[in-house]
Amino acid sequence: MGGPPRHPGGARKSVTDSCQKARIAAIFATAIRPCNKIGAMKRLYLLRHAKAQIAEPDMDDFDRPLAPRGRRTAPRVGAYMRLLGYRPDIALCSPAARALETWVLLRDALGCEIEEEFRDEIYSAAPRTLLDCVRGLDDRHASAILVGHNPGILTLALGLVGRGIGSANPFGKYPTCALTVFDFDVGRWRDVAPGGGILIGFTRPRELDAVA
Repeated sequence: MGGPPRHPGGARKSVTDSCQKARIAAIFATAIRPCNKIGAMKRLYLLRHAKAQIAEPDMDDFDRPLAPRGRRTAPRVGAYMRLLGYRPDIALCSPAARALETWVLLRDALGCEIEEEFRDEIYSAAPRTLLDCVRGLDDRHASAILVGHNPGILTLALGLVGRGIGSANPFGKYPTCALTVFDFDVGRWRDVAPGGGILIGFTRPRELDAVA
């Protein structure tokens, strides 16, 4: 009396949704910690662009757009980041069409204000160039996301691994739209160094598919 009717199916859906969120949060939950905002630690997110279309005749590689799968995947990774409280302060993004589109879709799903810089040097960059981009960040930013391309992203991730998830190569071939999270026990970005990363997590889009 005096209230809306009870719907057992709705109750089951609520339980199912809660279980799904718990399963997503458990994916690579190794030592997940909030980023320290007082400057004693820096957090870096590395993201390879989502799945892109094969270049058509006379299409420059730089202009390749996302494939339908990539357009589905990028916002799902953004929603996953939002669920875990992953909120970068600044984005460094390749200006190539597939990277830019990935970032816009992910950013909109993440749903927060983020400073953005689109750097020509990130496109087809060597890992040393990518590391220099990170080291040049303003120290007022506690966290940053770098959106780029293979093989640079994979090689940089391998070079930064210090301690965390134990594996010679936890990234495999670093699939499209995969996300890596590193913490660094440094107060200045210029002190980020190879082997100095604490590997917090690595998530492939297919793992999100498994709990969809």
